[in-house]
Amino acid sequence: MKRKPNIQTRRVKIQKENDQWQLHQQFQSFTEALDRLPDAAAVQRNPARSAPPGMVPMVF
Repeated sequence: MKRKPNIQTRRVKIQKENDQWQLHQQFQSFTEALDRLPDAAAVQRNPARSAPPGMVPMVF
């Protein structure tokens, strides 16, 4: 009879008022916005622009 391996797992909990948590939330909203496909009118209304200063630490 074979024994099942005893695998222990843990979850990492990040406090919600942490800077890292806020950074992950910003990144999530940014990537969700990139994933959406805009219609042609939205593309014409929204010209290309640089990243907001608040997101610079996330990029670098």
